[in-house]
Amino acid sequence: MKTSSSKQHISVEVSTSSSAQLVTQTNRDIVARWLQIGFWVMGTVLGFCHAWANHHYLVNSDAMSYLDIAEAYLRGDWQAAINSYWSPLYSWLIAVAFWIVRPSPYWKFSVLHMVNYAIYLFALGCFAFFIGELAKFHRGLRETLHARKLVNLPTWAWFALGYPLFIWSALYLVRISEESPDLLVAAFVYLTCGILTRLRRKPATLPPFIFLGIVLGIGYLAKTVMLPLSFVFMLASILGVGSLRKSLGRVLVAFATFLLVVSPFIIAISHAKGRFTFGDSGKLNYLWSINGVVVPHWQGEEPGYGMPKHATRRILAFPEVYEFAGRPGTYPVWYDPVYWYEGSISHFDFGGQSKIILKSFMAFYDLFSKWGLQYGLLVGLLFLYLWSERYRKLVDDLAPFWYLLIPTLAGIGIYFLVNVQGRYIASFLVLLWLIFFSAVRLNDSEDSQRLIANMTIIIMVVMSGTILASSSAEARLTARYLVNGENSSAHEQWLVAEGLRQMGLEQGDNVAFIGKSTRAFWAYLAGLRIIAEIDVRSVDDFWVADRSARKEVLKAFATTGAKAVVTEKPPNHGDVGDFLKIGNTDYYAYMLR
Repeated sequence: MKTSSSKQHISVEVSTSSSAQLVTQTNRDIVARWLQIGFWVMGTVLGFCHAWANHHYLVNSDAMSYLDIAEAYLRGDWQAAINSYWSPLYSWLIAVAFWIVRPSPYWKFSVLHMVNYAIYLFALGCFAFFIGELAKFHRGLRETLHARKLVNLPTWAWFALGYPLFIWSALYLVRISEESPDLLVAAFVYLTCGILTRLRRKPATLPPFIFLGIVLGIGYLAKTVMLPLSFVFMLASILGVGSLRKSLGRVLVAFATFLLVVSPFIIAISHAKGRFTFGDSGKLNYLWSINGVVVPHWQGEEPGYGMPKHATRRILAFPEVYEFAGRPGTYPVWYDPVYWYEGSISHFDFGGQSKIILKSFMAFYDLFSKWGLQYGLLVGLLFLYLWSERYRKLVDDLAPFWYLLIPTLAGIGIYFLVNVQGRYIASFLVLLWLIFFSAVRLNDSEDSQRLIANMTIIIMVVMSGTILASSSAEARLTARYLVNGENSSAHEQWLVAEGLRQMGLEQGDNVAFIGKSTRAFWAYLAGLRIIAEIDVRSVDDFWVADRSARKEVLKAFATTGAKAVVTEKPPNHGDVGDFLKIGNTDYYAYMLR
């Protein structure tokens, strides 16, 4: 009887212990669920505020080219739309939005910003898939670590760390308010990493490999840089599965699917250029950044880099005035830069490459130091590493995550060779933080679990508070728009377009510009084409010149077929001469007779 009673007592203790663990796990799952809901609400609201606060403004010089290409697709002008410098997916999305909404010129920029917001929500969904897969992967590791008397971050901690990192990177590195496909690229990077993590957990199934090929192919359509990175991601999928024999056939299926997605566009741009190409942005950026070839208006000045087949026409030497009519786009020079640089020859330049790499390190440091919350992440991470006393085993603890670390380092490295900007490496920076937090291993004890929980909560609160505080201006501006309605005076580019229309210019007319033409968004809204300009480096020379010299410039502009010369406010509030102020704006126009 005594033995039976003891067994019953032990059984009750085990049952009670199991019930307690089940209750604890249930509570943690509830916390994780509410964290996800809370951050989705926070991310959705802040994303809208950042998108709408500046919905009448464009900040990216590339925006006009993407808008022009979208309009070309809507017109069915395939010859103008197919472009080997600008990737197509972003323009396709803009075209779809314009086709659905059919906005007036006044609202076109606003629709573009809502496209950005839709991309942001898509990226948030892709990140949610990835961070969910990463949390499940860590839960699967927990039993192995428990046997070694170690503990890693709990499931809820990944949502507490991951979502603030994503929201911060999307709002302040990629910047939802900036018109570029970089947030699309980030979305496909997160989606790809989520697929790789699922393959790491369940390597036996074929469908994820097919999906991997589709996602990487669409990622290439978002930006050309994803093509070389796609091969790195496919290599990483082999590492994720852990067996070349088991994964090779499936990876070949992923590659075949990838080719099916990318081939039509590669064929189209190769046909348009009369040579094989999968995109020319990398070549031109190397030519500009490392070889130091002049941009824009390359005339073949630098020896050894070829001669332009279609150079812009210099019609005045001082100040430098150029004409470039006869090509599509609001600003033809930037609509298809590949055309103007045909005949160029890029070379590997050790000195130039070394300078760019050094510059990239400085840019990376500036990016790190600009946002103090990254120091908070670093302090928290180092504290956990030092507390664990396993920093000498960091490589071993990172071993399960090589399938993520390799493409992350490749993504950062490819930009280090040419140009490091926050919007380019944002997703890879987020991944890097999550990978290093994935390597945290502490001794399995209540003190360790309490330390991890407290450190995670501190980091989450600091990051979330920083994001909310930094977004206060956008929130106030958005609230003002929603409460008080639209204020047309805030839409200066549209006011310039309307003012030029009232001066007699019509859609399709040619104009000349004195200023930075890549930011002459008024021309796009008015349907005008900039066919001549003073080189941006010579603008000051024009304004300091006497009136007779200025007259010579205006005469030169008149020979191009331009109907008017438009200019921004002269530097230092200089004399505008015969230029007429365009309404209540900082722009002026001179009508050519």
